[in-house]
Amino acid sequence: MIGNNGINGAIKQGIEKVRGLGDVVAADAAAVFGEAAEAAATAVATASDAAETVAATVAAAVGEGDAENQRIAVLVDSATDVPPEVVEKYGVFIAPLHVNYSDGDFLDRVTIQPEEVYRRFETEIPKTSTPAPADIMALFDRIAAEGYTHVIAVTISSGLSGTYDLVRSIASSRADLQCAVIDTKSIGIAAGLTAVLVCELVGSGMPFSQVIARAEGTAERSEGFFCVNTLEYLYKGGRIGAATYAIGSKLDIRPTIKCNEEGKYVVCAKSHGRKGSLKKTVSLAKKVAAAALEEGRSVRFAVAHGDAEAEARIIADDLKAEFPQAIDVIFCQISPALVVHTGPGLVGVGVSVL
Repeated sequence: MIGNNGINGAIKQGIEKVRGLGDVVAADAAAVFGEAAEAAATAVATASDAAETVAATVAAAVGEGDAENQRIAVLVDSATDVPPEVVEKYGVFIAPLHVNYSDGDFLDRVTIQPEEVYRRFETEIPKTSTPAPADIMALFDRIAAEGYTHVIAVTISSGLSGTYDLVRSIASSRADLQCAVIDTKSIGIAAGLTAVLVCELVGSGMPFSQVIARAEGTAERSEGFFCVNTLEYLYKGGRIGAATYAIGSKLDIRPTIKCNEEGKYVVCAKSHGRKGSLKKTVSLAKKVAAAALEEGRSVRFAVAHGDAEAEARIIADDLKAEFPQAIDVIFCQISPALVVHTGPGLVGVGVSVL
């Protein structure tokens, strides 16, 4: 590759140009087909696939170097939920966010675990902050010391946290490592699904730039839906207004939230009561998966919870039964850094469209 900092500029421009061409082709196809929505959708998917395939090929061709000599490390922040078994299998490096109480600062999943956050909710709702710059730099130092030549960092949405910008800034300063930072525009297990894919592709021996192209394309097509058990924490965290909180609580209206294209929280559905909210959240994920399978793509689910394991297990079993063709259904606990903003009882369902 031409440069030592980040993704090679020429590769990045090539990828964006090819993807742009795919968008144009897709738009033209939709216009030609008019109201034939199914045919238009097929044309869009075909154009997108072609763009991503050529992008990966271009990326590999423009100075990728000897792939056999690449040692690629995978780095995530702790709010990008990756199952412990995946972390262990692939040696994932984790930059912990900070969970801040009046009596001290804790490292997410290092010096504080989800159960303690739940227990302390009765006395204090903590705040969260990005990983310390020094900690991230230390992780890069460790990666280099262990003989890695490349780093792919996967972070939660830049629309929700400054973590992406922080990691990207530090990565760009590393002349000793080829670095790429992927903004998932999502959070929790929805972001974690992209990290899981990166681990698998790196483990398969795929070259650096091809991994990036595949992962970015998958992140753009994937979705995560989160069912909250109460509006209290969204309100106290400033994510909904007083009127919405008061009316929603009185009528027992439960929102399902997701991240939009800018990577910011939006309410995508409202349901009455816990049962209705869980049902709606799952139905939204199923709809995404069904559409992807109809287009001939593969899907992977992930179900994560914050102090709601029994309900989450039922959802995971339901998805396995209804979608036996799915690659798998990942199950894990949600990061304390996310539960701080949503409260206990959170259930998230992610769909990775491959």
